[in-house]
Amino acid sequence: MAKLPKAKQTKYRAILLDILRQLGAKVERMEESVLVSDEGASLDESEEFGSEGYSRDFQLGLIENEDEILQSVQEALDRIDGGTFGACESCEELIPDRRLTVVPYAKFCVKCQAAAEEGVLGED
Repeated sequence: MAKLPKAKQTKYRAILLDILRQLGAKVERMEESVLVSDEGASLDESEEFGSEGYSRDFQLGLIENEDEILQSVQEALDRIDGGTFGACESCEELIPDRRLTVVPYAKFCVKCQAAAEEGVLGED
């Protein structure tokens, strides 16, 4: 398995920790916003005004997406600790810096990510 140099691991650790901090605060604010809007509306009002229910569902969907990214970031930090960060979890080749710059928590190279999205990863 190819290994990312320690200097690059340190660079990406700092980036991932910053993402973790920023997203964590963002998710917390979003959750508070949903809770406040829930407290302010009675059941009759939310049934009467469907757009409020849609807005709440939309916000909950956003929170879920952000939570998934937070989990991916934590998993990437765990891979740094385990010495496997930067290597594709499928083909074990190094993930190019360009990809890690855009998606620092990526666990697959572009080719393997495309295969995973198509549902054919590992089907040889």
